[in-house]
Amino acid sequence: MTPQAIAIDHPAFGAVNYTVLAVYLLAMLALGIWAGRQTKGAVGYFTAEGKVHHVVLGLSLLGTYLSSLTMMALPAVSFGAADWTWTIQMPFLLITAVVITRVVLPRYREEGCLSVYEFLERRIHVSSRLIASVAFILLSIGRMGLVLYLPALAFHIIAGASLPLTIIAMGAVVTVYTVLGGIKGVIWTDAVQVVIFVVGALLTLVFVLVPGGDFFAVAAQHHKFRVLDTRLDLTQVVTLWLILQTVIETIRIYATQQDMTQRYQSAESTRKANQSVWMSILGYIPLGYLFYFIGSALFVYYQTNPDHNVAVLEGAKRLDSLYPYFVVTRMPQGLSGLVIAAIFAAAMSTISSSMNSNSAVCVEDFYHRFRGAGKSDEHFLRAAKWLSLLWGILAVVMALLFMRITLAQVVWSKVMAVSTCGILGLMALAFLPRRIHPWAAIVGIASSWTSLLVMMLFLQVKPALALVYPVPKDQGLNFLLWPVVTNVVAFVVGFVLDRLLPRASEQEANPEQEQTAPE
Repeated sequence: MTPQAIAIDHPAFGAVNYTVLAVYLLAMLALGIWAGRQTKGAVGYFTAEGKVHHVVLGLSLLGTYLSSLTMMALPAVSFGAADWTWTIQMPFLLITAVVITRVVLPRYREEGCLSVYEFLERRIHVSSRLIASVAFILLSIGRMGLVLYLPALAFHIIAGASLPLTIIAMGAVVTVYTVLGGIKGVIWTDAVQVVIFVVGALLTLVFVLVPGGDFFAVAAQHHKFRVLDTRLDLTQVVTLWLILQTVIETIRIYATQQDMTQRYQSAESTRKANQSVWMSILGYIPLGYLFYFIGSALFVYYQTNPDHNVAVLEGAKRLDSLYPYFVVTRMPQGLSGLVIAAIFAAAMSTISSSMNSNSAVCVEDFYHRFRGAGKSDEHFLRAAKWLSLLWGILAVVMALLFMRITLAQVVWSKVMAVSTCGILGLMALAFLPRRIHPWAAIVGIASSWTSLLVMMLFLQVKPALALVYPVPKDQGLNFLLWPVVTNVVAFVVGFVLDRLLPRASEQEANPEQEQTAPE
């Protein structure tokens, strides 16, 4: 069902709410322009000269990790049949914090790589650098489109606003302040947007619980706080697969995504960068629980206060729009505008980070690496700004193409698994004590892609293990296990093959002395 086919009664958004939204958008533009005036050169455009306060940096990391997916998809998950099963992921983010701050981040700071994928070239080969760079760009394009589309779709459904115009307006604002402000503009707008995000969530909680009644009794009656699913069913979303997917994917995000790792170079020191990582992860855990709780609270609210529009959204599989629908219909003018601005902020913080980081990858891993000889820093700065403009346009185009997705949390998990197939395994090879043979890494990543295609298209695990085409629904390996398998395959195959391939004796003896691989 397309969004245009969803027939609900559109509440009046109101002049006050539109004013609040307009003030927010203009404030983000002003902040980006202010930051841009203090940016000098391409390095400053991408790292802010390493002078960002660690608290602001931590808020920015949190803002990048958060998105409109958090504000809209998490309540949709807990409102529906999944209840709180996805919340089991939250505590295991602490494993990610330990791995990143003790192993990954200090090593990146020592290497001083503006692009994290340069580290792959130093430790393996330029081919690995290019593979990971392209994977990140593809991931970012999909992510930018998705997180821009979701709030625009919700605004279209609940307020009757034009979907294309909403997408274009949001995309234009975030593109302008990102192009002008560089990473400093991105970081500062992220920090402000996180504050708006948290305030909006807390305001919602107040209003959704105000009507009273025995909230916990109703929630318990419908098992809305059900957390554990102890089955070992390979075809279903169950507790163990959620844990494994969380550990793998969050370490991949903080260790291999340029939009996260680029910020590590913006901190004043390694110690303060580590503090920023801890701040972002410790901040996300309660916020994640908060939005799952909001989903349960919305379920109880509409059990005791039935609304036919909610049934329409549920029947159309558009529960991602339920949270903003509640905000606009049940909260007073002004406050509801602020919460909608928070949803827009969650999307824009993610998009701006992806735009700047995509530009950094293109400049550092492609242009500077292969065609940068003799060109000035100002030349690279101009190239970075033009590239940021290009990514903004692509984000709008992708958002316009996302017209038939339903449950965004599931869609996003699948997009991540496909676009980043084997990248964490590849990066893990780069962290080994001795330098990995280039062909071992290439075969490892190719093996991960092969395993992904087999799992997606051919591998049946229920009722019996078999290779069939196409795999019947709910009989193949659950998508949560795709990144677990592919990254393990990439690492194991690369590691084993590296031990079998012949090596140059001088490289074997002095793996740390050679900083760039032979081409």
